[in-house]
Amino acid sequence: MTKLPWLKPSEALNRPIHRQADNSVYTALEQIKVTRRLGFHVGNLGLLIAQGVISELTDNLPICQIPNTAVWLLGLINLRGNLIPVFNLNKLLGFEQLTTEKKKTMLLILGEGETAGAIAIEGLPVHLTFTDNDKLHNLPLLPEIIRPFVSHGFEKNGQLWFNFDHLGFFGSLANKVAV
Repeated sequence: MTKLPWLKPSEALNRPIHRQADNSVYTALEQIKVTRRLGFHVGNLGLLIAQGVISELTDNLPICQIPNTAVWLLGLINLRGNLIPVFNLNKLLGFEQLTTEKKKTMLLILGEGETAGAIAIEGLPVHLTFTDNDKLHNLPLLPEIIRPFVSHGFEKNGQLWFNFDHLGFFGSLANKVAV
């Protein structure tokens, strides 16, 4: 076996590299579309935050209750000078508490300024990665109040996740606040 002489660093960096790549592997990888999203649970329903939406997670801030409003409107919080409505989607959607185990409640704020709204969630949001293979072809029956604001969904590890139009949803709730 003959040993090749070591190249000087400048020679090694400037020499041409000849690699033969299996183009079929790269072509197959290019065809798989990957979607990365942040999701949260409301009961057993997984909702995905739309791409490009500003979201923030906070500990429970003092919530100012509003008399004569629906039970699912917890009230308003003051977030950096903006009044943000806080919704309990478990109550709105009629979901029972799934376990007796008490988890820490956090506020997930979606959007900013006048269009912001907060949702009380238990646990932390999760980072998810989906491919075209995870996409649902038919949506299951969802609660009527949220159905118009879910465009499509994914299945990942036996759990269903749905794209959630929070702006449209929060706007629709404006007419249902008073009791």
